[in-house]
Amino acid sequence: MIKKTVIILLVGVLLFAQGIVYAAESLSLDSLIGEAKQNNPDILAAKKRWEASAARVPLSKSLEDPSIGFTFERIPRGTLKLNKTMPDDRMLTFSQFLPFFGKLSLKGKIAVVESQMFAAEHKAKELDIINQVKNAYYDLFMNDKEKELAQESLGLLEGVARVAEANYALGTISQEEVYKIHLEVARLNNALQNLEQEQSSKQTRLNTLLNRDPESSLGIPQLSEEASFEADIHSLYQSTVMNQPELLIFSYAIERNKHAKALAKRSFFPGLMASIVQRGITSGTLGPWDLMLSFSIPLWFWTKQKYEVKEAIANLGEAEAAYNAMQNRAFAEVKDLAVKAKIAKNKISLYKKNLIPMLENSIAASTAAFSSGKGDFMMLLDSQRMLVETKMNYYQALVEYNMNLADLERQVGGNLSEVKNEK
Repeated sequence: MIKKTVIILLVGVLLFAQGIVYAAESLSLDSLIGEAKQNNPDILAAKKRWEASAARVPLSKSLEDPSIGFTFERIPRGTLKLNKTMPDDRMLTFSQFLPFFGKLSLKGKIAVVESQMFAAEHKAKELDIINQVKNAYYDLFMNDKEKELAQESLGLLEGVARVAEANYALGTISQEEVYKIHLEVARLNNALQNLEQEQSSKQTRLNTLLNRDPESSLGIPQLSEEASFEADIHSLYQSTVMNQPELLIFSYAIERNKHAKALAKRSFFPGLMASIVQRGITSGTLGPWDLMLSFSIPLWFWTKQKYEVKEAIANLGEAEAAYNAMQNRAFAEVKDLAVKAKIAKNKISLYKKNLIPMLENSIAASTAAFSSGKGDFMMLLDSQRMLVETKMNYYQALVEYNMNLADLERQVGGNLSEVKNEK
């Protein structure tokens, strides 16, 4: 009768441990990403730098400020009596410097390209923060699953401890075996406390990315167990070239240096200073007017303008080489992440379709045998531990898969669901 009671208790503990369900508010990753885009200070700062660069575009295309001057000629020697000068000797001068044709246009194009570079930097910062939010979310998910499995194991071991104490009272197991079980219970309790502390740290990390109060409470992260991404590597390469902010910045640098080269070549041509002088400004009637034109002459072109062009050519060559190097590194990283995602996907399939069902079937068979008075208690306990470890490995593979996809999206500069449509 006592043995039957012990068996029923153990079977109940096993079934309960496998059926623990947590009811808590779920935490949406999409909503967190949207909140980060709106509130993250780094993203907002990058956006303001972009807006400031856009404001510089019209400035760069504008003429220099004109100058207005007053001239009084033939002032009697030894006096400051301006009213003693002749009306025609009182003049108003308006001067404006006019750069050679095309210079302002090129300066405007350079400013536009530089603004595009700041826009790409803003996009890069946004992608970085989104990637950090995703990784923090996946870390929190893994922490939650570790806690869940640890609590499941703890519930099992506490039940086993009660069964072991009953068996020890009957003299069927030694005190050493009971001691080992209690040591395992203490180890799991300590692990759960550590996981609670880690959860607090991970929540703070996520809250700071969202610009929330560091101690704000968060719900339970949810992660789809569907691993269906198929990487078309050429489409990933194409998206990287078209969308990765860092590559775009390098391509804009090439464009900027092309305009700078054209501008440097125009430095061989003179600029024009035009001045209009109106005489008799205080006489009540306007007198004659003068027109003065002067030109800036690039007289020392062999030591100045010539080397401006050389510098511009060298900068253009450097920008083109840097772009190629950056593209090669980006392609290598994209390939590496795509392979890692595929490996993690294979692990998920192995655990989900083979190992976990096999262990669950083994535990069900062992439980049925044990409940009928047959079977080995330690074998049942080892199978349960192996199932918990396998589930842990499964969730780790799931997190690795999603983290690799998040890093891959950061590299290609866009959503992977859109990349697949570019085949």
